[in-house]
Amino acid sequence: MYKYDDYYEDHLRKKIQKLKYAIDTKDSDMYELIGSIRDVFSSPYISTPIVSPNLVKELWILLTKVFIYSDTYDNKFDAIFAMDNIYLYSRRQNIKLCLKDLEKWREKHNKNNTTEEILECVDDILI
Repeated sequence: MYKYDDYYEDHLRKKIQKLKYAIDTKDSDMYELIGSIRDVFSSPYISTPIVSPNLVKELWILLTKVFIYSDTYDNKFDAIFAMDNIYLYSRRQNIKLCLKDLEKWREKHNKNNTTEEILECVDDILI
């Protein structure tokens, strides 16, 4: 069994707690929080698992909530940008993520009710 990096596991567990709080309080500025999560997964050269698959799935679910339910464009954009990095990591590590909510969101959105930037990120994940 592979031993995950304790630093990243602990770091992301703390971020998950903060993200849950930010979601509950409808925080309008999650830039630093989401950015610190995204940074962990941003390198395309990560070749070994750095955190457990369950932690990746938990982050995915929380960021999906931010993306779909936040009223703040910046939070939506930061969330989908982080999700794109996490999705790439999950594919390299053979971690299956649930895309159902993202697919439903995409069916209801186009250039008339969101931005091209967001649509590109969502489409990159779904294609």
